Amino acid sequence: MKTLKIIFCCICLSHGVIEAHPGIGIVIDSKGNVFYTDLAHVWKISSDGELSIAVKDIHTHELYIDSEDNLYGEHEWYEGEATDKWGNYVWCLTSDGVFEKVIPDVEGFLDNNTLVRDPQGNSHWSEKLGDHQLLRKQSVGGENSLMTNHHFDDIRWMHFSKHSNNLYVVDNLKIKKVTPEGEVIVIADKLKEKESIFDVSDRHYVYGIWTDQKRNVFVAVYGSGEVKKIDSKGKATTIYESGIFWAPCGGAVAPDGTLWIMEFSKRNRTRVRRISENGEHTIYKG
Repeated sequence: MKTLKIIFCCICLSHGVIEAHPGIGIVIDSKGNVFYTDLAHVWKISSDGELSIAVKDIHTHELYIDSEDNLYGEHEWYEGEATDKWGNYVWCLTSDGVFEKVIPDVEGFLDNNTLVRDPQGNSHWSEKLGDHQLLRKQSVGGENSLMTNHHFDDIRWMHFSKHSNNLYVVDNLKIKKVTPEGEVIVIADKLKEKESIFDVSDRHYVYGIWTDQKRNVFVAVYGSGEVKKIDSKGKATTIYESGIFWAPCGGAVAPDGTLWIMEFSKRNRTRVRRISENGEHTIYKG
């Protein structure tokens, strides 16, 4: 994850513009409110459809919400060419609206920003070791351990599913399931079926993962502009296509089956599409 951020930051600077790779952060709280990042702010879509800014002037790619509806994210910034330094901190917006830093300002990027967590609060992250990566876990008490001996090639994004108790990993162009026992199973490996519509490389072709109560796995195939659903038998089906100028980068499924898809455009805009079970579409743009 750290490598991914640095590469994109270098691309942004070389072009002299403020651009960024899409965020994947979109979460739903227990009241049905949806929160998502557009890399400039964190937005809230209330359960009755009202759009507002929940956290202003925050550059975060991921979001996490706990069982008590506390929302977590990070903030990254660049100090400019004079110092050529990056900064980062992790924040929390409590369920009663209090904003606080939970990891203070650090220089550079955090190796473990604690935003991929299981229901018990344990965090998961990747660690570069030579020509491969390992998956590590930190308990609520601060104990670090290795999740599996499996060597991963290039972990892009991760999602812990409370529905199946498995960790799902985008490893280059593959989706891998990591069980609590440390078994690693490839559940999808043919996600690049066409050339990228945004001319992105293979390592940026696949983005966010999410799951539903039926243990289906959804993946935003950013490079092809599609959302694919992988069922419990491993069958992958395209269930949504963004169309011209847009591509999906993340998503979530509400308990009632409503599908939320976050999309990113060639002009670095973010929008969220709500698809009800009866097929009705509603688009939200900040």
